[in-house]
Amino acid sequence: MNEVKGSVNTPQKANKALDKRDLNKMFGRALMYGGSWNYERMQNLGFLYMMIPALKKIYKKDDKAEVSQAMKRHLEFFNTNQTAAPFIAGVTAAMEEKQKNKGAEAISGLKVGLMGPLAGLGDSLIWLTLVPICFSLGASYAKNGSVLGVIIALFLVNVINISLKYFGLRFGYNAGSDFIRQAQQEGQMERITNMAVGLGLVLVGGLAAQMVTVNFALTFTQGKLTVSLQKVLDGIIPAMVPMAVTLWMTKLLRKGRNPVVLIFATMIVSILLVWAGILK
Repeated sequence: MNEVKGSVNTPQKANKALDKRDLNKMFGRALMYGGSWNYERMQNLGFLYMMIPALKKIYKKDDKAEVSQAMKRHLEFFNTNQTAAPFIAGVTAAMEEKQKNKGAEAISGLKVGLMGPLAGLGDSLIWLTLVPICFSLGASYAKNGSVLGVIIALFLVNVINISLKYFGLRFGYNAGSDFIRQAQQEGQMERITNMAVGLGLVLVGGLAAQMVTVNFALTFTQGKLTVSLQKVLDGIIPAMVPMAVTLWMTKLLRKGRNPVVLIFATMIVSILLVWAGILK
């Protein structure tokens, strides 16, 4: 435990083959990590591209056979959340430095063991939490016609996302594999994932009520009394119709319906219903 803390807070540079410049090279390549996605082995090319500066430094340029063997090993199937990938690359670089090709099985096993949990954790934190929060903040400005909403949303998402990649890479390299083993044994990663999923679901549910609007224009008159259908529905369950529309769209998406088709179909139906006087 003390060794892990020491490696994170005050890493011994004398025992590390990679320096800040090498890690910066890996980080620069991490920004292009998803540019070579393929159907056969998913993100393997992007992961190898990110690892090349570390492999060349660890195995030295004159040991081409060892470098080639390591590169071929990292062409295996790999797929995880793109924000979490630099962290895995940092841990992998630390293990490559310590075990090299002699520990090929352990290194590949660690990659496989990490890519699944971190895919779930990364998707929960980034796609279900960070992106909805940032774009909901931006939507509050864009709703009033301000272009500032788009700028704020993209700025916040990228600043946080890029920072997580940068510090994740450095932390993964400095902490090494010991931190991961300890976190998995204590069940910390599973707890964080469950908390992130819960928070994301609550947030998405709140956004559905705020951002999905269905306003009925129909009214019923009885003598001097005029009753609005929209007020009646809101009196029963507030935002009941937006919730029903959201759940229906979710069901269609799960059945494999094309989201682009659903978007245009919703637009066309909405225009026709407004034209008919049913919606407003």
